[in-house]
Amino acid sequence: MHKNVVSFILFSILGAFLLGCNSSSDDKAITVPEKPSSPLTPKFTEFGLEKHKIEKLMQINGQLLALTDQGLYQYDTNWQIITDKSFHVLAMVVISDTHWLASVKQKEQGLFIETTDAGVTWQQFDNNFGGDFSSNEVARTLAYDNEKQKLYATGSYVLASSSDNGRSWTVEEGQWDSLGTGLGSILLHPEKQDVWYGGQNGIESPILDQLNTETYQLTMHGQAINEHLPSPSVIYQILYDPKNNERIVASGEGGIVHSNDYGETWLPLLTEQDYRFHFSPVFDPIDQTVLYTAGWDKGGNVQPLILEMSKDEGQTWQSYTYEKQEFKGGVRSMLAVENSGKTVIYIGLYNNGVVKVTFE
Repeated sequence: MHKNVVSFILFSILGAFLLGCNSSSDDKAITVPEKPSSPLTPKFTEFGLEKHKIEKLMQINGQLLALTDQGLYQYDTNWQIITDKSFHVLAMVVISDTHWLASVKQKEQGLFIETTDAGVTWQQFDNNFGGDFSSNEVARTLAYDNEKQKLYATGSYVLASSSDNGRSWTVEEGQWDSLGTGLGSILLHPEKQDVWYGGQNGIESPILDQLNTETYQLTMHGQAINEHLPSPSVIYQILYDPKNNERIVASGEGGIVHSNDYGETWLPLLTEQDYRFHFSPVFDPIDQTVLYTAGWDKGGNVQPLILEMSKDEGQTWQSYTYEKQEFKGGVRSMLAVENSGKTVIYIGLYNNGVVKVTFE
């Protein structure tokens, strides 16, 4: 009897094993649902250059550079100054990997300096920016057309060009020494024959102009964007969408606007931002549907650093605040780069150095 029971059990186990082996491949496997990943949130890290105004952040040959009111700095394992500290560096352009050209102020005088060895040594050179007579013009922005080997710059109320690396200048639009708070933004569109530039005129209305460099046709968008921005207002940044070269994004005092049809019509993107300046929104270098911005509130040095992020091309926004008391968090510039497959944002503050943002 005991022997029969053991045999029965063994045959049962064997049958179950064979049945499992012969089961159809169409049988549905039991799966454990994946645990949804938590959304990445920004981590803020103070990154040096405190008490500096960060006019612009750039990455050249993989190196991070900061244009400040106390010289040009390069980051390796720490920040190293690579120009005279008396230079207030306003703009810089890359002619080649080793040839850079910068516009600076020194004791309120506008100068141009250049390096041909990637910042090891710098030279000042003579130029006629501002005209052939004494002028207070300072180049607020710089852009370089590699194909045409032509340099563009803006001043108080002028767009000028140079074909000899900044030695001699020709007025394209406007005139030297005009009234105005300045043209502080420029975009040389990489796929069209247009230079976009912007700022504010003498009656504090926004300027956003588009010059075709082949036909010299000028299109003025200031009135159209002024319908979506407060008065007074000013344009500080002009971007093109890397996914859609017909889309232009412009930002400044009062928020951000955009056009999906290359300036035919303008729409609000992030507005109702009275007296908050958006100097430098940036697209994510990995996921280009993501847009970042951060601002500066007029009127006070102490203010929170607030990073705003849109994951749907600017239709909705989410805010993240660096939680530090009595922080001078007004933002002047931003740079988004890819590092080891991840996005890193560097934020240049108005008078308080650089903050690095990673996502965890």
